[in-house]
Amino acid sequence: MVTGHRPERITGREQEIKDWLTKQVEELKPSDCISGMAQGADQIFAEVAYEKNIPLICAWPYKRKLHPVEQKYHDYAEVNYIAFQKYQPSCYVTRDKWMVDNCDIVLAVWDGNPVGGTFDTIEYAKSKYKHIYLFPWNPESLTEIIPMDPPKVTPDGFTLF
Repeated sequence: MVTGHRPERITGREQEIKDWLTKQVEELKPSDCISGMAQGADQIFAEVAYEKNIPLICAWPYKRKLHPVEQKYHDYAEVNYIAFQKYQPSCYVTRDKWMVDNCDIVLAVWDGNPVGGTFDTIEYAKSKYKHIYLFPWNPESLTEIIPMDPPKVTPDGFTLF
Protein backbone atom coordinates (compact mmCIF):
# COMPACT_ATOMS: atom_id res chain seq x y z
CA MET A 1 0.00 0.00 0.00
CA VAL A 2 1.01 3.59 -0.39
CA THR A 3 0.55 6.64 1.77
CA GLY A 4 1.74 10.00 0.60
CA HIS A 5 1.24 13.65 0.01
CA ARG A 6 -1.15 15.44 -2.28
CA PRO A 7 0.01 17.51 -5.27
CA GLU A 8 0.75 20.72 -3.38
CA ARG A 9 3.45 18.97 -1.30
CA ILE A 10 5.04 16.99 -4.14
CA THR A 11 4.96 19.52 -6.98
CA GLY A 12 7.95 19.09 -9.25
CA ARG A 13 8.83 15.67 -7.87
CA GLU A 14 6.10 13.59 -9.51
CA GLN A 15 8.40 11.75 -11.93
CA GLU A 16 10.98 11.09 -9.20
CA ILE A 17 8.23 9.68 -6.99
CA LYS A 18 6.83 7.55 -9.82
CA ASP A 19 10.32 6.20 -10.57
CA TRP A 20 10.82 5.33 -6.88
CA LEU A 21 7.41 3.64 -6.59
CA THR A 22 8.07 1.70 -9.80
CA LYS A 23 11.42 0.51 -8.43
CA GLN A 24 9.80 -0.59 -5.16
CA VAL A 25 7.09 -2.53 -7.02
CA GLU A 26 9.65 -4.20 -9.28
CA GLU A 27 11.82 -5.23 -6.31
CA LEU A 28 9.07 -6.19 -3.84
CA LYS A 29 6.82 -7.92 -6.41
CA PRO A 30 3.51 -7.36 -4.55
CA SER A 31 0.55 -9.59 -5.33
CA ASP A 32 -1.63 -6.46 -5.29
CA CYS A 33 -1.36 -2.72 -4.65
CA ILE A 34 -3.62 -0.76 -2.30
CA SER A 35 -4.13 2.93 -3.01
CA GLY A 36 -6.22 5.48 -1.12
CA MET A 37 -6.85 7.18 -4.47
CA ALA A 38 -6.20 10.78 -3.37
CA GLN A 39 -4.56 13.05 -5.91
CA GLY A 40 -0.78 13.00 -5.65
CA ALA A 41 1.22 10.00 -4.44
CA ASP A 42 -1.83 7.70 -4.20
CA GLN A 43 -2.81 8.15 -7.84
CA ILE A 44 0.81 7.94 -8.98
CA PHE A 45 0.94 4.54 -7.24
CA ALA A 46 -2.34 3.50 -8.89
CA GLU A 47 -0.80 4.42 -12.26
CA VAL A 48 2.25 2.26 -11.51
CA ALA A 49 0.02 -0.71 -10.64
CA TYR A 50 -1.98 -0.14 -13.83
CA GLU A 51 1.14 0.12 -16.02
CA LYS A 52 2.70 -2.98 -14.42
CA ASN A 53 -0.60 -4.92 -14.66
CA ILE A 54 -0.67 -5.59 -10.92
CA PRO A 55 -4.09 -6.05 -9.31
CA LEU A 56 -5.21 -2.77 -7.74
CA ILE A 57 -7.30 -2.30 -4.64
CA CYS A 58 -8.82 1.19 -4.50
CA ALA A 59 -9.65 2.34 -0.98
CA TRP A 60 -12.08 5.25 -1.29
CA PRO A 61 -12.84 7.30 1.83
CA TYR A 62 -16.48 7.75 0.78
CA LYS A 63 -18.75 7.20 -2.21
CA ARG A 64 -18.86 10.14 -4.62
CA LYS A 65 -18.81 11.05 -8.29
CA LEU A 66 -15.40 10.17 -9.71
CA HIS A 67 -13.19 12.24 -11.98
CA PRO A 68 -12.28 10.52 -15.29
CA VAL A 69 -8.80 9.46 -14.11
CA GLU A 70 -10.31 8.04 -10.91
CA GLN A 71 -12.93 6.21 -12.95
CA LYS A 72 -10.13 4.57 -14.97
CA TYR A 73 -8.61 3.10 -11.80
CA HIS A 74 -12.03 2.22 -10.35
CA ASP A 75 -12.80 0.22 -13.47
CA TYR A 76 -9.35 -1.45 -13.47
CA ALA A 77 -9.43 -2.30 -9.75
CA GLU A 78 -9.88 -5.84 -8.55
CA VAL A 79 -11.54 -4.44 -5.40
CA ASN A 80 -13.11 -1.06 -4.61
CA TYR A 81 -13.35 -0.64 -0.85
CA ILE A 82 -15.52 2.29 0.27
CA ALA A 83 -15.14 3.37 3.91
CA PHE A 84 -18.46 5.30 4.05
CA GLN A 85 -21.42 5.81 1.75
CA LYS A 86 -21.21 9.60 2.25
CA TYR A 87 -18.64 12.00 3.66
CA GLN A 88 -17.96 11.66 7.39
CA PRO A 89 -15.27 13.57 9.32
CA SER A 90 -13.54 10.25 10.11
CA CYS A 91 -13.67 8.81 6.59
CA TYR A 92 -10.01 9.42 5.71
CA VAL A 93 -8.68 8.00 8.97
CA THR A 94 -10.97 4.97 8.67
CA ARG A 95 -9.81 4.39 5.08
CA ASP A 96 -6.12 4.76 6.03
CA LYS A 97 -6.41 2.31 8.92
CA TRP A 98 -8.20 -0.19 6.66
CA MET A 99 -5.34 0.03 4.16
CA VAL A 100 -2.69 -0.53 6.84
CA ASP A 101 -4.67 -3.39 8.38
CA ASN A 102 -4.90 -5.07 4.96
CA CYS A 103 -1.29 -4.77 3.81
CA ASP A 104 2.10 -6.25 4.60
CA ILE A 105 4.30 -3.37 3.44
CA VAL A 106 3.80 0.40 3.42
CA LEU A 107 5.42 2.64 0.83
CA ALA A 108 5.45 6.17 2.23
CA VAL A 109 6.00 9.35 0.23
CA TRP A 110 6.55 11.61 3.23
CA ASP A 111 8.47 14.86 3.58
CA GLY A 112 9.34 14.28 7.24
CA ASN A 113 6.91 16.85 8.62
CA PRO A 114 5.27 15.23 11.67
CA VAL A 115 1.71 16.42 10.95
CA GLY A 116 -1.07 15.35 8.60
CA GLY A 117 -2.60 12.20 7.22
CA THR A 118 0.61 10.71 5.82
CA PHE A 119 2.37 11.09 9.17
CA ASP A 120 -0.63 9.68 11.05
CA THR A 121 -0.78 6.69 8.69
CA ILE A 122 2.94 6.00 9.18
CA GLU A 123 2.49 6.16 12.95
CA TYR A 124 -0.44 3.75 12.75
CA ALA A 125 1.57 1.40 10.52
CA LYS A 126 4.41 1.45 13.06
CA SER A 127 1.94 0.56 15.82
CA LYS A 128 0.87 -2.43 13.71
CA TYR A 129 4.49 -3.52 13.16
CA LYS A 130 4.38 -2.99 9.39
CA HIS A 131 7.55 -2.75 7.32
CA ILE A 132 7.71 0.80 5.94
CA TYR A 133 9.77 1.97 2.99
CA LEU A 134 10.24 5.75 2.90
CA PHE A 135 10.72 7.81 -0.25
CA PRO A 136 14.17 9.46 0.09
CA TRP A 137 12.87 13.02 0.44
CA ASN A 138 16.36 14.38 0.98
CA PRO A 139 19.83 12.78 1.23
CA GLU A 140 19.65 12.61 5.04
CA SER A 141 16.23 10.94 5.11
CA LEU A 142 15.56 7.53 6.56
CA THR A 143 14.62 5.11 3.81
CA GLU A 144 13.20 2.24 5.81
CA ILE A 145 11.49 1.53 9.13
CA ILE A 146 11.88 -2.12 10.01
CA PRO A 147 9.27 -3.23 12.52
CA MET A 148 10.26 -4.64 15.84
CA ASP A 149 8.58 -7.85 16.85
CA PRO A 150 5.39 -7.12 18.75
CA PRO A 151 5.76 -7.38 22.52
CA LYS A 152 4.86 -10.77 23.94
CA VAL A 153 2.21 -10.96 26.64
CA THR A 154 2.38 -13.79 29.13
CA PRO A 155 -0.81 -15.64 30.19
CA ASP A 156 -0.82 -13.67 33.44
CA GLY A 157 -0.79 -10.35 31.57
CA PHE A 158 2.87 -9.31 31.77
CA THR A 159 4.44 -7.74 28.71
CA LEU A 160 7.86 -9.07 27.70
CA PHE A 161 10.15 -6.95 25.52
